[in-house]
Amino acid sequence: MSVTLAFQYAALIVSAIFALLRLPLALKGRNPMLFWALALTAIGVGLSIPAIYLPVDALLGGVNYANLILRYAVYGVVLLIGSISAAAFRSAQARRLIVGRSGLVVLAVAVIVTSVLFFISDLPVSSPGLYGYPDEYTIHVYAVVGRIYPAYVAACLIAPAFRAAAHARRPVLLRLGSGLIGIALTEVVIWSILGATRLPIGVWDYILPHSAVIVLVAGLGAVAFYGIASKQREKQSLLTSGYIR
Repeated sequence: MSVTLAFQYAALIVSAIFALLRLPLALKGRNPMLFWALALTAIGVGLSIPAIYLPVDALLGGVNYANLILRYAVYGVVLLIGSISAAAFRSAQARRLIVGRSGLVVLAVAVIVTSVLFFISDLPVSSPGLYGYPDEYTIHVYAVVGRIYPAYVAACLIAPAFRAAAHARRPVLLRLGSGLIGIALTEVVIWSILGATRLPIGVWDYILPHSAVIVLVAGLGAVAFYGIASKQREKQSLLTSGYIR
């Protein structure tokens, strides 16, 4: 197995496991957005793997609709995780920039332009990552546009993430999770910038986004675990105080 494929499968396994772990809590109404973010992450990562992409795309007609679904999944993941993270970091400004009017306009433009570029391109044969169409200009623009929205949301959250990680009065687990999320967001921005330059970055085009997924899921897991633990402590405190009274 190559290094790139190893990172892809690792990202798929990590995101799928965490999504399954969150499913029972989501069914109880406890932060279902986190479950859907992880589920969409697993779908997006899965469709980046040729062994999964090709049969799925064949079912859809073999003209790369699977890649368009991957793009939509990424946009959904970024929106959900951006909203969750902004709330966790207590950053009202980041939340406004992501789920406020300006953020939703950026998302809408990204979705519309992505869709238009896909449908005006000639993509007659399934190609994972559309790497089989290196000379088609619309596909290059399509790839660049696909990185703009993730980079935008990541850029809105990097400072709040590291600020939360450096906050000495916050619990260690929350600081650890915030730091991991900040690292993952930095990877996303770097990957987006490198992709826009058309530089031959080789395996890093796979390693950066998929390692970002692994680190991001670990960070979200740490933050979620802190939330669960704090609620458990709160319940125990309420039970104790009720018993004393």
